[in-house]
Amino acid sequence: MKTCSTGWKKRTYPKIMFFLILVVLVMPFTSAMPTLPPELHLEQSQNSIDSYMPGVLLVKAGGEDSTHQESVLASAHTSIGATVAKDYSAEGFAGLQLIELPEIMSVNDAVAYYSAIPGIEYAEPDYFRTNTIIPNDPDLFRQWGLLNTGQIYKENTNPGIPGADIHTPQAWNTSTKSQVPIAVLDSGVDYLHADLSNNIWTNTATGTHGYDAITGTLDPMDLASHGTHCAGIIGAVGNNGIGGSGVNWNATILPVRFLNSFGTGTVSDEIEAILWAERNGARIFSCSFGGKNPSQAEYEIIAETDGLFICGAGNNGQDNDVTPLYPTSYDLENIISVAATNAQDELASFSNYGKKSVDIGAPGEAIYSTKHNLYTPEPIWRDSFDTLNNWTIHGNWTLDTEDFISPPSSARGTVNNTVLNQTQPTAIISLKEPLAISNLTNPIISYQLQMVGAYSTFSIEASNDNLTWKTLEYDRKQITLLPWIYRESKIPTDMKEAPLYIRFVADGTFIACFLDDITLSDGYGALTETRYGYMDGTSMAVPFISGMAGFLITYAPDDPYSAIKDAILKTVDPVQGLENKTTTGGRANLSAALTYLKKPDTDTINLYPGWNHVSVAKKLISGNDTAYDLFGKVTNTSGHSILRYYNTSWITVPADETITPLSSYWIWTGMTQNITPLPDLNQNGTYSKNLSKGWNGFGVLGTDSESAKTRLTPIGNTWTYLIGYDSKNQQYEEPIIRDGTGNQSDSRNLLPWQGYWLYVTDNVTYQVTN
Repeated sequence: MKTCSTGWKKRTYPKIMFFLILVVLVMPFTSAMPTLPPELHLEQSQNSIDSYMPGVLLVKAGGEDSTHQESVLASAHTSIGATVAKDYSAEGFAGLQLIELPEIMSVNDAVAYYSAIPGIEYAEPDYFRTNTIIPNDPDLFRQWGLLNTGQIYKENTNPGIPGADIHTPQAWNTSTKSQVPIAVLDSGVDYLHADLSNNIWTNTATGTHGYDAITGTLDPMDLASHGTHCAGIIGAVGNNGIGGSGVNWNATILPVRFLNSFGTGTVSDEIEAILWAERNGARIFSCSFGGKNPSQAEYEIIAETDGLFICGAGNNGQDNDVTPLYPTSYDLENIISVAATNAQDELASFSNYGKKSVDIGAPGEAIYSTKHNLYTPEPIWRDSFDTLNNWTIHGNWTLDTEDFISPPSSARGTVNNTVLNQTQPTAIISLKEPLAISNLTNPIISYQLQMVGAYSTFSIEASNDNLTWKTLEYDRKQITLLPWIYRESKIPTDMKEAPLYIRFVADGTFIACFLDDITLSDGYGALTETRYGYMDGTSMAVPFISGMAGFLITYAPDDPYSAIKDAILKTVDPVQGLENKTTTGGRANLSAALTYLKKPDTDTINLYPGWNHVSVAKKLISGNDTAYDLFGKVTNTSGHSILRYYNTSWITVPADETITPLSSYWIWTGMTQNITPLPDLNQNGTYSKNLSKGWNGFGVLGTDSESAKTRLTPIGNTWTYLIGYDSKNQQYEEPIIRDGTGNQSDSRNLLPWQGYWLYVTDNVTYQVTN
């Protein structure tokens, strides 16, 4: 090869052809992985009963006149003696109130009463929302959902299938952070966890880390593990030498607690959580919860919130098209509904699905992440049930000397009603003397609980006067078989200034309830153990997509949420088990979604040390359009070569050759720099390029973001592959394949000013009019 008169020196040709031949010969014939035997799954303990909080109602007055709304509501309340528990008007949702009903009125009767009043838009129960989790024991660190190489990720399981993950390593080459707050609407988050604390949102004025909608405090500490586990999937601190990594190594996790320690919450608290999170900057809402009853208030809040809601499809193994689950089944543009997949790239056996109502799959089985730490609180008061002298008993409570946590006994309550759907008997055990808590900063009631039964409910309630009781924790299950489990309950702010009575209430069919070690403490105590573990559920699939959304919004901050959703849904890896089970038929792929959103730089050609494959996206001004005019600006003490590929041959570009759109050029440089071409203001006209069968250098015309499929429409099905070169990292990008999917999808946008290798199957002319 000869050098031109500008002094551009000869360099070794870019090592492209051998790679391209391998792509053609190998890629289409990659053999399928052998089918592995299906993994056994633990039977889920999903709460399949959906109910609502007794004694309250969500009521919305219609119209835009706030005075009229208040008048309609006040009149309706007065007639039956109802009172306002929460008014959401001050928080930006005019006309919606949570109403406390008189004791003599049932929720169903109240719905009928309010619904018949002119001016009332709707009235509905305050439904419970429960987390979608199937707990499992912790094991060795294996995060197959982020990177699956076919490793054994857990003892006594088959290895995963390589690539059955969301492809984070490729995306991490671009970024490892999410700058937008991601609200985890859940059971709270252990913001003291060593693998989370650096990524937790902090209010600079108060030093607090989120909100608890149940207690109305600024302390969203997770007293279970569900929210902490989800937060770790989104943003456990990466590259810090401990634990695991989240989808985002550097995230901003905003904890908002509305699910209690049993994983149960109400729509009213959910609404408060969403509104608080939105006011504090959240635009992504991670929602690992659901229920079978639709809520108009929940629907409207989500619809009117400026953000993207990622919702779990549920864990009943059912078709959501037939039996919807909410909020995931609302037909809203700002919801992504997520099913769970396993390490063999199958739909998890427990996961709900829906060809029309569930959008996408993400890892959700045997997912390793952070869990709520163990702390040792300093007891201020404790009762280990040596006797029952401190308690008033309603129903059948006895001391049990065979089943306990602390010897010699526990309290055992039983009820026995063999007739279903009848008024259930109740077992209540109430503390006789109140607890002094006014001098405590963060009073917490902890206890050990074991339950066995069917159609059972359990709650811990508190009172300041021993007459009016407020539910601190509530749980209802169809089938209950719980081993001893440690629970904690926070005391609401409005109950901290007076002595506190507590009681435990159990009812149901064939129920036995065991209680032990009732303890009052101030705060969480000293750290005993930093914990990690595996969990299963669509709850775990949700934060994978939430983390992806935060990643993508940070990368493309000017894009609307619809574009972020499109990027996630249009770049899935097809999974056979998700075909006809989700709208996309595939599992999420972060790397492909990121590539889909790639943005062109300004009218600048960026050059990096080594070979650069570039093009021009616009016609250059006459007199400034030669190779010398454009590439002569490159600073390089060792000289430089300009090459282009034509008809199976390399050509050294002469200094006086006109540089035109649709062609690509290879340039060597020894340092990072950029070129700013001078485009012609008049870009109108028809541009064409003759393509030879085989490989051709190619560049796009114009700076609009358009997919490869759209860009190459003028040559129809004659093209097969398109490959870009990452000059910064001196490596080829994954090929774009016609009708491809995932990382190889032809929905990926082509970047102006970048050169591409284009493979066509016949001689053809590419022609486009600008």
